[in-house]
Amino acid sequence: MNIEFESLKLLPQMFVLIEKLNSQFENAHAKRWLSVKELATYLSYSSDRIYKIKDEHFIEGIHFFKKSGKILFDRVAIDSWVVEGNTLEIDIQQRQIVDNILLSID
Repeated sequence: MNIEFESLKLLPQMFVLIEKLNSQFENAHAKRWLSVKELATYLSYSSDRIYKIKDEHFIEGIHFFKKSGKILFDRVAIDSWVVEGNTLEIDIQQRQIVDNILLSID
């Protein structure tokens, strides 16, 4: 493998960029509670998409909570949701069926 001498001069700049990326990566994964904007960046979605997903799929108290008018998402719960897919939606439907049955017994 031949490396041109001019390319070797770029190594210090490349090292700085790699360190910066590594730091950003570690910070993104070390933080547990994410704002809408941070979650959008984390999942590579728009903020509007995050709000839509929140309304359709996430459960308050599990995936997010509201504090002083601000919505904070639990990165750990979001990671589980991403890996498991929409199984939570099935759980919600099952819970609604059980709730309807219990209401009909009364």
